[in-house]
Amino acid sequence: MSTEEPMSIEDRVRTATRAGAALVRDIGPMAAEPEKVRWRRRPVPLARRWGTWGIPLAAAAAVVLVALGLVAVRQFGATAPATGGPATTAPAPVPRYYVALDMSGAQSDGYTGTGNLILGDDQTGKAIATVTPPHGMEFTGVQGASDERTFVVMAMSDKPLGGPATWYLLRIAPGTNHPFQLSKLPIKLPDSSPDSLAYALSPDDRELAVESSSNPGNGAAIITMALYSVSSGAELRAWTTSKNIDSGAIQDTLAWVSDGRQLAFSDIPAGAGHDDDQIRTLDVTGSGTDLLAASHALLTVKSPSSSPSYCWTMHLTPDGGTVICGTQYALLENPGTNAGCANGGLEFTAYSVRTGKPVRVLYQYRGACHNGLSSVLWTDASATEIIGATQIDIANQGGRQAGQIGVITDGHIRLLKLPKSVSPTYYGIVAF
Repeated sequence: MSTEEPMSIEDRVRTATRAGAALVRDIGPMAAEPEKVRWRRRPVPLARRWGTWGIPLAAAAAVVLVALGLVAVRQFGATAPATGGPATTAPAPVPRYYVALDMSGAQSDGYTGTGNLILGDDQTGKAIATVTPPHGMEFTGVQGASDERTFVVMAMSDKPLGGPATWYLLRIAPGTNHPFQLSKLPIKLPDSSPDSLAYALSPDDRELAVESSSNPGNGAAIITMALYSVSSGAELRAWTTSKNIDSGAIQDTLAWVSDGRQLAFSDIPAGAGHDDDQIRTLDVTGSGTDLLAASHALLTVKSPSSSPSYCWTMHLTPDGGTVICGTQYALLENPGTNAGCANGGLEFTAYSVRTGKPVRVLYQYRGACHNGLSSVLWTDASATEIIGATQIDIANQGGRQAGQIGVITDGHIRLLKLPKSVSPTYYGIVAF
């Protein structure tokens, strides 16, 4: 527990509740229908990805009763994620509103925008409002929450060295006289200069999971996963590992499972290249502080790095039963061929967590390209519908850089209406 920030009463109750829940881990779930929760994924600007690879007894008893009630209605057992059975929740509607970095006036490198945010409507294609950052700051990333009205925004100093990350909570109210409200979160990272960051807001909007990666210079990347209270900024839990892995801070996979107890993140084991891409789940109510020891591999996809196309990003659906693999094509090798790209180079494939096998191709990009990357921006509970993005000819390698963002259903994509200031070429700047 961090001693830098005091814990609020709310945080103490939440921690005690989790302790109570840990005591009753063997209670199985009832058949109650879980609350509708929509998957949210945290985008990270593409430029940064490339650039850095004593409670009274009565109160205690009440807390335990609350914990028992919560555990009784869990969709998942406390000792393992869902095994890929049919979802019991109704399909979540495709989100209408989004928040994105404003890329108008971008520099010649194609990455640097205005530092503002655009609040928009993807049905009409219109921008609803422009959110400007506080003085001396620039917005560098945004991630959606569970209600299509709440977003977490990351900002950095607009000075050349950047400085530590600062988070803001953005609540939107389209169609009103005050379409948004921006408030600073009291969360401060102990390490002011991580090489890369990933973050995800919990389904109840009370905790922010932050995954950071830093390299001390000994050849091993240090990965830290921490939970912070949104209300007080206090660090609630933390896990670390010094093993050399690539994780969500680079691979864009950090997200919560809808039970609110598990975090999904990626892991490329040391020396594996991209031959053994894993997605792991961490029970945040469990014991231990070693990230890998406290988590377990949910799915491993063997994708030979010698192949020009392999699984690049892995996303777990909220029901915990499906992993969506977004492939890359000739991204880290020499430029590929147009024929290779159009013949399965870029695609979204659904894998069953229960069997570990691919079950269907959600969408395959059929256009020509010399390299490319695909990524999931949003998915419903079981990947019936997703919002996906493809980016091709990155860095104008072999052609002209381009991209598309759309709703994918039954193998087809319906392109979303986005204003020109929201470039689909850089999909990591958009959150739903």
